[in-house]
Amino acid sequence: MKVFINNIEYEADSDETIIQVADRNGIKIPRFCYHKHLSVVASCRMCLVEVEGVKFAQPACSTPVREDMRINTKSEKTYDAQKSTMEFLLINHPLDCPICDQAGECELQDVSLKHGEDHSKYLEFKRVVVDKDISPLISTEMTRCIHCSRCVRFGEEIAGNKELGLINRGEFTEIRAFIEDGVSSELSGNMIDLCPVGALNNKLYSYRARTWDLKQHSVISPHDCIGSNIYYHVYSNEIVRAVPKENNEINQTWISDRDRFGYQGIYSEDRCRISQQKIDGQLKEVEKQSILESLNDQINENVEKYSPESFGCFISPQSTSEEMYLFQRLARQLGINNIDHRTNEKDFAYQDSYPVMPSLGANLNNLHEFDNIILVGTNIKTEFPILTVRFNDAVKKNTDIYSYHFINMQEDFDVKKNFVMNNSDLLSVFQDHSLESCRGKKNLLIIGPNITYFYNQSLFLQAIEAFASNINATVGYLTDFCNSTSGWILGNVPHRLPGGEKNKTSGYNTSQMLEGNLSTMLFFNLDPDNDFYNSSALINALQKSSCNIFFTSFTTPIIEKYADFIIPITTYAETDGSYINIEGKFQTFNKAIQADKFTFEGWQALNELCKLNGFDNHSIASVRKDLVSLLSNIDFSKNKKIDNKTYPKNDKSMIHKNTLRHIYSTDQIVRRAKSLNQTNQAMNRQIYISKDLVEDNPKQKTLRIEENEKVFKISDFQIKDDLPRKTIVYSSSFDNKFTESKSTFVSLKK
Repeated sequence: MKVFINNIEYEADSDETIIQVADRNGIKIPRFCYHKHLSVVASCRMCLVEVEGVKFAQPACSTPVREDMRINTKSEKTYDAQKSTMEFLLINHPLDCPICDQAGECELQDVSLKHGEDHSKYLEFKRVVVDKDISPLISTEMTRCIHCSRCVRFGEEIAGNKELGLINRGEFTEIRAFIEDGVSSELSGNMIDLCPVGALNNKLYSYRARTWDLKQHSVISPHDCIGSNIYYHVYSNEIVRAVPKENNEINQTWISDRDRFGYQGIYSEDRCRISQQKIDGQLKEVEKQSILESLNDQINENVEKYSPESFGCFISPQSTSEEMYLFQRLARQLGINNIDHRTNEKDFAYQDSYPVMPSLGANLNNLHEFDNIILVGTNIKTEFPILTVRFNDAVKKNTDIYSYHFINMQEDFDVKKNFVMNNSDLLSVFQDHSLESCRGKKNLLIIGPNITYFYNQSLFLQAIEAFASNINATVGYLTDFCNSTSGWILGNVPHRLPGGEKNKTSGYNTSQMLEGNLSTMLFFNLDPDNDFYNSSALINALQKSSCNIFFTSFTTPIIEKYADFIIPITTYAETDGSYINIEGKFQTFNKAIQADKFTFEGWQALNELCKLNGFDNHSIASVRKDLVSLLSNIDFSKNKKIDNKTYPKNDKSMIHKNTLRHIYSTDQIVRRAKSLNQTNQAMNRQIYISKDLVEDNPKQKTLRIEENEKVFKISDFQIKDDLPRKTIVYSSSFDNKFTESKSTFVSLKK
């Protein structure tokens, strides 16, 4: 249909409102309560416009368009209506613009410049509202609040967790949390962006800098496999704030709290800033210019002395695609095939049948098109919070969601049915191939990262594939790190080359390397204290190795104790790079801040080692060109299914010890972000056990478990009534305190 705005003709759809048509065509209409992703309440009345044939000005956000409607956004009637609204809003507002931390980006300030006046006919005392401590991440200035209710609607409609609400009426209306310090949503920081007046503020950023002093840099989130788009705001070469960069294909206008506040980990006290080499049994500082030459000499000496087969190379799936490409290129040109990025896994029997790369199996924008989505081994709320938005949307559009897990985890979207059972019972369900309600429908089955921790991962993957085939479901994956897809595609696995091509000389996987007798071990961008499946096996391997090399951004106790070379490298924010998300989208970014002069960009250090060995010299542009060419030639339709091999058998008699991925211990940056680790979610580091393990003595305070012929004591545990039988569940933050493997079979000792 046709409508006329300010006497200019525009095309419009019958289900659109005036403000939607105006926004699409770049026509500015002031607003406070309206947001394109939230429900319409039309409470602020700032968007009043003149409509021909209607006596009173109409709210543009709630007025649907009709054929030949004539709207005027610049008339005297429109201006007077908006001016009157502004006068009411300013009666109680503190008008503290000169000192306000929102100056320069406050919607109320912007609108008042055009519609405000220096005096009012209403003489009232300014109201004062007591500030609330609602979160370790969000500060409040509630006297500024104009009750637009954006924050309330966001919690209910987008995050799926209503934590703020309106209380009282009239002049005494307040927005507050239902309980003090009660805002704990993993998406809570988005309320800061939504607030048009600075009533809700970023605690880390408040009063750090003025808006006009900041430089904006676009980056990609390194904290999960979704690849959310972010702007970092930089002041004096320091990141002081993160805000969403709109991308409707991925994160829309939202980001998770770990994407917003995780950058704090970059400034951790344990940042690695000096190059070190072990000389005469002691780590000593070495000049940056000479450390790589010394390292290269040592590598070549060990290759000649011990052979390439005695080298083990590990790289973090949090590394950039450029780093991963050059890492495997350097190793293989030296004849080394022992390469792996899957440091958190134990069972690798599946690998030959694994797809070219793990992928979601669907577009994020199209999740609502499935009749059923089946989640296996994942808690979306804590592991992939930004996906909560997508699942909420899918549920509203009649998608049914089922969840299979070893613990009852609450989601912020409606789950039709939760299947909670221990590993053995869960495996039996998939081997039975039954979920009758999904037959004959469009189904998506998503395998979560908790499955990768299982001692019998291959058996699970095989059973899940058969289960999915029986109900005609598309199989997708959610990986535990941001760039696991690149790890597979770019050949950072022992049995495949870049592009998924089979490696004729297959090397050792992580487990085989840790259990073998390696002469040299090289770690790139890994936190060895937390990023390995079995800490004891890692330490044992480090003790056997004659040379341990760490390219790292942070120092850790294990690195300091066992390193022969320490090369400081940049974090994601200090380098140019790219990630490939779980949809297969290749996203590039440039450095947001400059690293100090003693630190290497990871890809440059690897490239320098290539040059020292006479291999190809690369620039960031040439590496990206190679990557784009490689990705364009991959046939993803040839993704394989897990075949029918002989995998570890299902043992129903043993006790299952499972790792629950701790929400803010997922990667080395986030686990160092102090603000995130002060939240209610982070404080939950409880060990849970099923009640059947203490039936004889429910007041028992210590459990002794045997794992790999070693006995560990568990104390301060909590008996969880709804936990499946023969199950122990613990947070990944406890890894090194009483346990060896992340997930395995154990037995009880008296």
